Amino acid sequence: MNKNLTVPISILFFLVSGLLTGGAAYLYGKTYIEIIRIVILVLLSSGIVLFLFAAAREKNNLLFDNDEHYGRFIGLYLAGLMVALAFPFLPEHGWMYLIIFVVMGLLSNQSVGICAGGTLLMISVLLSPAPAISVFFTYFLSGVVGIILFSYIDEDFRIGLPLFISLSLNLVLIVVNLVMMGENLLTFETLFIIFANLLVCLLLLLVFMRYYSTNVVHRNRDKYMEINDPECPILVELKQKSISEYYQAVHTAYLSDKIAKKLLLDDMATKTCGYYHKIGTLRGENSWEVINEICREYKFPNPAINLLKEYTDRDTTLMSKEAVVVLFADTLVASLLYLFSKDPKVQPDYNHIIEAIYEKKVESGIMDKTLITMGEMKEIRKMLKEEHLYYDFLR
Repeated sequence: MNKNLTVPISILFFLVSGLLTGGAAYLYGKTYIEIIRIVILVLLSSGIVLFLFAAAREKNNLLFDNDEHYGRFIGLYLAGLMVALAFPFLPEHGWMYLIIFVVMGLLSNQSVGICAGGTLLMISVLLSPAPAISVFFTYFLSGVVGIILFSYIDEDFRIGLPLFISLSLNLVLIVVNLVMMGENLLTFETLFIIFANLLVCLLLLLVFMRYYSTNVVHRNRDKYMEINDPECPILVELKQKSISEYYQAVHTAYLSDKIAKKLLLDDMATKTCGYYHKIGTLRGENSWEVINEICREYKFPNPAINLLKEYTDRDTTLMSKEAVVVLFADTLVASLLYLFSKDPKVQPDYNHIIEAIYEKKVESGIMDKTLITMGEMKEIRKMLKEEHLYYDFLR
């Protein structure tokens, strides 16, 4: 979404949240003092949600491509608000807040999702005829656990364990809350409502996860396959313009991809950075501004754009492990290509070159703020040293 539209959408969202909640509070028979209190709390909480989303968007801390879909988050938040306003009509043990928390978390990130889900839950509790703080904590705790579990799913999309744990915890917390309330509330009717709650949550989670897998998690897979093909038109154009830059990109991408997979990093984005960190030469200047222009033109996935910015923008400090992987692969390939261009028959000491590169990078301070560990750095050097036979292809 165009970021110029986020301000009017945020203002509209802010006002609509207050108006809808105030109107619902009136219909539920709340006093004017209670209505004012509820509206103020909702406006404050909604403002915090908007601020957290904007801050995470600015720092690229949102999950997958959520920074590109502010309207999607706002739309589903408002849908969740309508549901939250209707929940007080149902028994409290029938509220399906697990799905709401998970959806809010996956469409933003952990902190935004927890705040958004907590705000909606607060609205339902405040509008209830006899609000109970134990009900809030029952659904809040299960919702937080659900967000944490599902926010760590990757492209393998293993959701079985998160589903089982989150639904089981939701069941336990609801039952414990009823037991603590006493008055023999665990009747057949109550248990039926609880299990109906869990069944609906399960079905909605499965439906949402199917959508999320297809349209969010794996949306970039086809694009990565297209741009990470050495015969991709833009790489062919680079080959025609500068054969040396092309082969440096191809070899850097190969080594970066292999190491990233071994270290369980984002191998697709790392490979893309290996291929395209020199793509600015197509337009006369290999600056981040030119690279970004090309990335946007060809609709690169956002994780790849962020990594390319981190690696090529002189004003950005290297932080990610992926950037360190590309740094070492790129430096080694460039060094070997230079040596072979001087003397194709030279037999360099690869181990010595790799260690020299490592020492130079450490001394330069370029890795001072990176998240790479000593163990991972040792693994990178080990893998590079094991590629002796591959380096002959650089001659």
